Amino acid sequence: MKSLQFLFKTFLIATAGLLSFACSDGNGNDNPDDGVPTPEPFNIWVSLGGGAGMGSTASLIVKGLKSLDGTEIVDFKGSGLDVTAKMDQESIIKAPYYYQIPKEKDRFGKYIITNERIVTVKEVAFGSNTYKDRRYTHAWINKNTLVIMAANGDASKVIWTKLDAENMTIISEGTLEFPASAPEIAQFSTSGIASFRAGDGKILYSYLDNKDKERFHLAFINPSDMKVEKVITEERAEMMAGTAYGELLQSKSFFDTNGDYYLACNTVNEGATSTTQQHGSLVRIKNGQTEFDKDYFGYITPSSGKGKIVTAELLTSGKALLYVMDPEYTGADGWGADYNCYYAILDLKTDRLERLGLPHSSGNFSQRSVVIGNTAYIGVNPKGKGNLPCVYSYDIPTGTMKKTISIEEGYDFSRIVALN
Repeated sequence: MKSLQFLFKTFLIATAGLLSFACSDGNGNDNPDDGVPTPEPFNIWVSLGGGAGMGSTASLIVKGLKSLDGTEIVDFKGSGLDVTAKMDQESIIKAPYYYQIPKEKDRFGKYIITNERIVTVKEVAFGSNTYKDRRYTHAWINKNTLVIMAANGDASKVIWTKLDAENMTIISEGTLEFPASAPEIAQFSTSGIASFRAGDGKILYSYLDNKDKERFHLAFINPSDMKVEKVITEERAEMMAGTAYGELLQSKSFFDTNGDYYLACNTVNEGATSTTQQHGSLVRIKNGQTEFDKDYFGYITPSSGKGKIVTAELLTSGKALLYVMDPEYTGADGWGADYNCYYAILDLKTDRLERLGLPHSSGNFSQRSVVIGNTAYIGVNPKGKGNLPCVYSYDIPTGTMKKTISIEEGYDFSRIVALN
């Protein structure tokens, strides 16, 4: 009976997806007479047929919600939009738009997802630089200017493209030229992580040498001409927490209210049988500085734990929300797809970790948390039949936690996106 229900649910969702795609005119851009619809303030991404990690063949289903504060059970049957044929969940998001290299793999695209269809606002073909889908990093230089970066085909160089994201036109593109004083790189990491520091108008671009995973580097780039002005090296950690896929899905870095930059890092455990087995740390570059702060090395004290940092985002002044993989703490069966992750709050001043009283969760390739004002919405994929995937709201000033929406059984919960 459950198999029949699953097949029926899959059929309904696939049908809804086919109907939604029929709204496009087929030339890569929707009919301008349709106007630009306003999506719901929140998107919930789930998958059907397995997790939605890299290389997954699961179907991706998106549903827009007006609020995350309700108590309803959200079902996708007959209303969720199947985006699998066109989009990946790894996207650059600037409300209300999703930007990504779509399934066609030969262009940049700008999209709106509604509960009825994907609206293709505009797509532009690659210029002289070509990129792999999902494997690039990005930084917003201003409201409309977007820089995309990645290693080239043989990973011998780093290419960049500057886009006018409003009109979806290529402004300029090229290859990073590193100063002679910079460490020589045999093979660049696929994407690295790029962040724009508004205080001095620099791109902070972290990367590593895949042939030398004992340290990583960070370049300060002038976005006006994309000149690399300085390169520094961090040897207290082997790698930044995102090496291949930037921050297209997961938050790996943040600026605090002082403008200080925090970057999540990981180091492979000694004696590990897999490079997945890592322990995390946080490094910092103070506002306006061009060196790593040697007086700060976070998430390293006995009170802060020793798991792998999966996501990190600013919660409030002086505190960060972490999603951590640590099967030793959770009691999970190894480092794979078991329920081996938990959420916690790290005090950036004392390095004390407060583990939140939420169910341990599966899904290490996900971003189910978003911070909006004084509230953090945190989603989990809990273990056990009848324990539905769900969202909790965490009131930051009081520390009060309450359960809100749940997701119908049969879906793997992978992402919350705020579009307001």
